[in-house]
Amino acid sequence: MIRRLSQIVWPTLALAGGLFISYLLARWLRIDTASLGFLLGFPFVAGAVIVFFRPKDRFQRFLPAMAWLTTIMCLAVALAFIDGLEGMICIAMGIFPIVFFAMLGGTISLLALRWRADTRGASGALVIPALALIFLDLLPTEPKTYLTSNSIVIAAPPQTVFAMIKDVPDIHPEEIETRLIHLLGIPKATRAVWKETPKGAVRHSYWAGGVHFREKITAYEAGRRIAWEFDIPAGWLPDGVDDPHVAVGGRYFDVLAGEYLLEDLNGRTRLTLTTWTYDSSKFGVYAEFWHHFFFDGIHKGILALIRDRAEAHAGSRSTSQSG
Repeated sequence: MIRRLSQIVWPTLALAGGLFISYLLARWLRIDTASLGFLLGFPFVAGAVIVFFRPKDRFQRFLPAMAWLTTIMCLAVALAFIDGLEGMICIAMGIFPIVFFAMLGGTISLLALRWRADTRGASGALVIPALALIFLDLLPTEPKTYLTSNSIVIAAPPQTVFAMIKDVPDIHPEEIETRLIHLLGIPKATRAVWKETPKGAVRHSYWAGGVHFREKITAYEAGRRIAWEFDIPAGWLPDGVDDPHVAVGGRYFDVLAGEYLLEDLNGRTRLTLTTWTYDSSKFGVYAEFWHHFFFDGIHKGILALIRDRAEAHAGSRSTSQSG
């Protein structure tokens, strides 16, 4: 029993470790590991190699082979996380394409092994897709700008809501619902401070973990609208907080602008929060999904906070007036 188990465990650990070392080597050689070609091509080749070196007389059928392959890929990703090479945000965004293309490479490898008599056909079945994935980075694509917008109706008049979005003091963690984005590493807001300067108004935004950036106000209509451009200087994050592959202002991702819009609903207010983001990752619809996923979660937490505070303020005012 132990011997049989060792025939599975040791190859599993060896292959996972080999993938991790290969990834370390790619980083050392300054290969762009967040590029489309690497993120899809590396797992594809890895999947083919893993299936080829599966233990003798083990995992011969498709489903067991794919389960073993997925286990190895997940172990290698876990090693990258433990070593600090990748953060939870990158892993969450990358795990699906990594596993999918590893399984694709593994599937083609299984089929190729059954075509051993036709050597050229077997090698072509692996080499051609691998080269196609690697050369994906050469395809010309235009950077994208995405818009994420969320609204909430608040039982308070616009002037009350407007006062709540200019300065937002002392936000306690329990005031913002913990969402999946927070479990992945996105911090919660702690306060926002409005300041008038000779060059115009600036709102300082503070978040947990020492995060601090500025919002340069570009439009201001009292009781109706505030718009801004994000000003994110060097050192805005403490060391170790940002994930290098999705760094704000980095090669692939940036946060451009934001806006609060208030609409009077006969004593109530529809508050809309919009953020514009930039993407040059070439991942298309998949990247767009993650832009909306993260900012949808951020927006909903902030909007719920403003609603709760504004309604509590409006309720206390009506109570004091009636008294």
